[in-house]
Amino acid sequence: MSNEYSQNPGKAGISWPTQEKTSDPVAKFFQPSSKLTWHWNWSKHWTSPIVPETSNDLQINAEFLPMVWSPDLINDGYRLQPGWKLLMGFNEPDHQDENVGSNRSPQQAVQAWIQMSRWRTEPDQKLVSPGVAGNVNWLKEFFSLIPPETKPSYINVHVYTTTFESFVSIIDSYWKEFGLPIIVTEFAMHSFETGVLGPQNQQQVHDFMGQTTKWLDETPYIHKYSWFGSCRDSYHLHGVNELNRLMDSKGDITPLGWQYINGGHD
Repeated sequence: MSNEYSQNPGKAGISWPTQEKTSDPVAKFFQPSSKLTWHWNWSKHWTSPIVPETSNDLQINAEFLPMVWSPDLINDGYRLQPGWKLLMGFNEPDHQDENVGSNRSPQQAVQAWIQMSRWRTEPDQKLVSPGVAGNVNWLKEFFSLIPPETKPSYINVHVYTTTFESFVSIIDSYWKEFGLPIIVTEFAMHSFETGVLGPQNQQQVHDFMGQTTKWLDETPYIHKYSWFGSCRDSYHLHGVNELNRLMDSKGDITPLGWQYINGGHD
């Protein structure tokens, strides 16, 4: 991968939960000066009927990455929107809470994954692995079970931690284990571990974003990344510290959101 590519400012995107019911606020992240280039929402597309209150004439000048959230949704009646290039597999299948993860064993995920792989009809259409909540052994077992011709081209990684050093260490461990380019679809300055102190002020999150996005942009094996914190309803943060918000409850971009839109770092 060339050095020019590794410093490409176009790696950054956003996540937007379908539970917000409309994709209209997503367009605010893709104004003409925005450095962001893609978005995703844990589902197969970003328009109605999956996101039912989205304006019929909404235009978002950015790539959309569809996801099949759970193996159970492989035949839910919704098709992928035309023009997709990257298709993501199941969301946090190792997570016990089905409100945030699909909670399926590697064995339960294999047949749906094989069916997903058959949706590729063009040479530039690629698969992105399931994104585990942290159980790398789940992913290793999954890789051992799927046919070689269905192997994903990218690894989906979620990282919630409070230090730059641990952030780099966690992502680097996926690279060393699987040797595939990485798409970090969720990250924020937050830890779900008991007793680990979260950010104490907004400046700490601004600094963390600056460090992490700079590293992501400069690291050749990182293909794309998206910060977690784009929503209006606090419920959709699922416990992630409010200081990570890119948008407030009124639908306005926060100062952290503007930092992200403008590149995340100097």
